[in-house]
Amino acid sequence: MEYQEDYNIEQEEPAKRPEMLTVICILSFINAVYNGIVNFISFAFYDTFQNVFEQMRNGEGMFADMAEQMGDSWETMAEASALAFSVGRGYYFIEMVLFIASFVGVLMMWKLQKRGFHVYAIAQILMLIATSICVVSKIGGGFPFGPILWTALFVMMYFSHYKKVMK
Repeated sequence: MEYQEDYNIEQEEPAKRPEMLTVICILSFINAVYNGIVNFISFAFYDTFQNVFEQMRNGEGMFADMAEQMGDSWETMAEASALAFSVGRGYYFIEMVLFIASFVGVLMMWKLQKRGFHVYAIAQILMLIATSICVVSKIGGGFPFGPILWTALFVMMYFSHYKKVMK
């Protein structure tokens, strides 16, 4: 019996993911999937959306009756809607790829891998840069404080788990 006791190897228990990390991962999964799909649709149907917004702007086709009834407010709404697609098609492709990268990073953090934090943080920073270059510079609207605040908040929440739990 003594011989058998010498070879008992204690196995480490797998690290348990904290509840807060689980919650922020789930929120990030939802964000990445939703925005990835939206950007894919925007990229894939870019020309179709351009045509629809052109019809809206001119009050033609299916929009003729609405444009007539709404008058001046129709023009304001049509111009505001068209702004969403005044940026190039490539922006939506870049954003889709970055949301996929963000999803991969979150998935890695879900599995408690430190590399996931880096993938996620870099993808989020590149999204901010792409939005600033492609959208804010083209359309205007000032400095994107909201997206920067949310990005910083989530990166800080993930970083709080970086050294404690992730390996």
